[in-house]
Amino acid sequence: MDKLGNYQMIICQVMQPYVDIKYSNVPIKNRAAFDNKNGQYVIISEGWIEQKHFHSCLIHVEIIDDQVWIQCDNTEDGIADELVKGGIPKKDIVLGFHEPEVRKYTGFGMK
Repeated sequence: MDKLGNYQMIICQVMQPYVDIKYSNVPIKNRAAFDNKNGQYVIISEGWIEQKHFHSCLIHVEIIDDQVWIQCDNTEDGIADELVKGGIPKKDIVLGFHEPEVRKYTGFGMK
């Protein structure tokens, strides 16, 4: 399998358990939009809490120039280390939610 195909598979495997989360205290469901063609992987949390609609991005990952960019990560522990455990090198993961000057201190890619 080529590098891109491998990264796509790892991203989907790492993100899938977050889609399956069942919240016991709120009627929220996580919904996935995984698009290998465009390198976009998103999990949206959506539902109703009393009279208010809840809609939020839980995770947004994209592949840009053979690197995995984590654009949004609202999970408790973050998914970057899970992606590394899955086989993506740290140098190929960019924490896009950090400003560029901070990225050099994260131990991950700095593009």
